[in-house]
Amino acid sequence: MRNTIILSILLFVAVIGASIYYFADLNGSEKEGLRPLTFLPKETYLVSTFHNDATTDNIFKDFELFEALIGKQDMKQWQLWKAKLLRNASLQPYVNGSDLYLSFHPEGEKIVSLFSIPTSEPIEVESLAAVMAEVGKEFNVTHRDTLGARIFHLHSGNKDSIFHIAYHKQIFFASYSDSLINRVLDNNQPKLDKHAIDYFAENNSRNSPLSVYFLHDEVAKISQHLMRNRPGNNIGLFTSIGGQSAWNLNFKNDALILSGESETMRDRKNYLEVFGRQSKTTQSLFNYFPENTATYMAFAISDPALFQDDLQKMFKERGESEKLSDQLQQLERNSNLSLNKEIRQIFGNEFAVVEQSNQTSLAFVALHDSSQLSQNIDRISTETGDSIFRFDQSNVLYALFGDPLKSFTRPYFMKHENSIVVANSQSLLQDFKRDMRRENLLINTLGFKNFEKIQGNEANVTYFQRTRTSSALIGNLLKPAFRENFRDSDDFGFQDFYSWSLQISGNNGDFLSNIYAIYKSKTALGATPEWSYTFENRPITAPWVFEHSDTSQFILIQEQDHTVHGIHPSGKQLWSAVFHGRVVGEAQQLADRSIVLVTDRNRLYRFDSSGNGLPGFSLGLSAEPSYTPTVAELNGQQLIFIPAGNELLVYDLEGKRMENWSNEKLAGNILFDVKARNSQVFIGTENGHFYQYDANGKLIKQEVINGGHFRNPLAFIAQEDAGSTLIAIDTANNFVTIDFKQPATKRTVGNWHGKSILAFDHMGATPANRLIVLDGKKLSTLQLPDGSPLYDFTFTQAAEDRPQFFANGSLLGIASRENGLIYIFDDKGTVVNGFPIESMPLFYYGKIDYNSATYLLCVRRDRKLYAFKHD
Repeated sequence: MRNTIILSILLFVAVIGASIYYFADLNGSEKEGLRPLTFLPKETYLVSTFHNDATTDNIFKDFELFEALIGKQDMKQWQLWKAKLLRNASLQPYVNGSDLYLSFHPEGEKIVSLFSIPTSEPIEVESLAAVMAEVGKEFNVTHRDTLGARIFHLHSGNKDSIFHIAYHKQIFFASYSDSLINRVLDNNQPKLDKHAIDYFAENNSRNSPLSVYFLHDEVAKISQHLMRNRPGNNIGLFTSIGGQSAWNLNFKNDALILSGESETMRDRKNYLEVFGRQSKTTQSLFNYFPENTATYMAFAISDPALFQDDLQKMFKERGESEKLSDQLQQLERNSNLSLNKEIRQIFGNEFAVVEQSNQTSLAFVALHDSSQLSQNIDRISTETGDSIFRFDQSNVLYALFGDPLKSFTRPYFMKHENSIVVANSQSLLQDFKRDMRRENLLINTLGFKNFEKIQGNEANVTYFQRTRTSSALIGNLLKPAFRENFRDSDDFGFQDFYSWSLQISGNNGDFLSNIYAIYKSKTALGATPEWSYTFENRPITAPWVFEHSDTSQFILIQEQDHTVHGIHPSGKQLWSAVFHGRVVGEAQQLADRSIVLVTDRNRLYRFDSSGNGLPGFSLGLSAEPSYTPTVAELNGQQLIFIPAGNELLVYDLEGKRMENWSNEKLAGNILFDVKARNSQVFIGTENGHFYQYDANGKLIKQEVINGGHFRNPLAFIAQEDAGSTLIAIDTANNFVTIDFKQPATKRTVGNWHGKSILAFDHMGATPANRLIVLDGKKLSTLQLPDGSPLYDFTFTQAAEDRPQFFANGSLLGIASRENGLIYIFDDKGTVVNGFPIESMPLFYYGKIDYNSATYLLCVRRDRKLYAFKHD
């Protein structure tokens, strides 16, 4: 698992962004050459340049991931020196308009930083002394002369925080390392390569707030410096490519993104060079990777002929061609298949290697034509049982695709969709099968969804590192000093990065390259709650928001022991009471602010906003309620209609049973809520019986849909004459329209599974505008009444909870219980910014007080209700 250490290398790439900001803010705009780089020691891991203007300063103002990388203690020190030195009135005229440079260098068991700041004009010795004298009023300042320069030592009270400053050749050099300053000043010390500096100058973008320069030869040195053991195969791909990269920062407050170009030595012995003549192309194998993926390297080929040509040249340069050729000829003889015409045609243009959190590896290879594999699988492999095969010949995958698959010498494999999954043991493939059955996939995790929003899926090479599943392994590989920082969650925030990744694409022999670090921002929705409310037991209803008084609202929710809680919008408890049974369906509020609900212990409740039961309530029911009561006004009297299986129970608001309503059992269980409109009441049952009653409870008409079965709610549909026409959809996807004036009509509206979840965006007396369909992993929305499609969305796992509607029905909430995610869609089908987030399928989205901001109220596995403000 040594490959995971690439993460640590990338961490130090990211650190330079943070360092520069806190030493900047000088408001200069003219370009300064890269002359300071000519003084840097050859042992330079990373360099960055930062041009200073007000716009850039504002961009970085609250870039919280910088502090996570730098550490809080160092941040405070750098802020101190920035304020006392760069903002010094005597010094500022000399550094205004200058770019700043920050470089990182090895020193013992540490990595030390150096700030290089050219001045716009020379500073006289007397002026410099005056500046340091002024600084000396707050710090103990000493100096010494060496190597033709004066080095000032600024003591802030701690021997480990002495800041050393030298002014040499019209450049300030500053560091906490005295020996590093001496190496910079010593002309006899080896310096950075001139060609590399020229490359950096050519690729320095004035349109970017930050540029990063990296020498590829430092990869091996950095890994050796950080790691206790030798690097693994992934790092090996980068250790001998030579050359350098120049990246520019793309700003995003929850991610560090560096994009630029990379130049290599074009050594044909290095595997990555075979992609230099490729161009970026779509990668898709990540859809198959298991949830416990710690790292992966994925490869995609845009031009197979060029790839094979460059691969064979690489083998020839390494002196491996003859041996591999003999093995492939043996494969051709044994299989009676042509390598170029048949064997290579089986496989596609993508492959990948996945390292799992348990330190095991899988490989994935796309198939060009799965039918060709089926036809020829017995010629190139032997079945070992349970649809698992083993290659008959060694090094087949290495010969076809090169270094990433070299460790899979004579592996086992199985077909999975349009790819094969490869492992060095059968048990790993059995484990993979189990993960697929359970849909334990990387793409089903929230972090990966957020990662996909930022990083595209087009490249030739992608390296991905997931912090959670590799954190322990990385810590064990790092040397003690670096491991301590990596695990220190108080001063640093390395664990708050979801992932680090690198993408490379061919570019006429060179490469385009990008680095992505996805950060769990504390300001992101779902990260830092405004408040939380702790329950003794698991909450079992969604939170409802109701009016409490003329000036405030409140939140109502029930937990597993049947306690109902009234919660203030600030998160404080208003009241709590134990109810008899679990709330069935929804609670609803009447015009007098009283709340009506039913429970599965045959109880009807009506209580005020302070939790006090109204006279006559609660009261027992003759049957168990099956869904939400409907409160409707008929002939000037408000009545409560309670569906109870195949019975309809009717009460007035004082709790009196309305005897004029029939007590006869219906021909089937009532579908969800009872409908009331235009002084009439409508009921539908699961076996296709639909009833129309007048205001006095007299049955007006019954409509029977023969052969139909229903399992989803009913709704009213808009009519020109404001009539009361019902719509329902049976399990055969027939759209049934019932107006009780003429025979019901049917028409097919979709091709969904019979167990699909269907809902209308209005569940009461208001006509529905949209039909929502959850068919396994697919969400579809249709316009009513014509059924024309509005938008579709595909989840990574089945969504099996009923949709929720917010903000007068324009916002749609969907919960994916299997992977613990919730989504909010707007009326155009776009996922609202900040979603999905992790939550159980019990949530509310909207205002929680009359004049409040929009909040997400959601429940997580820790038995808490969280309130997240969503700006």
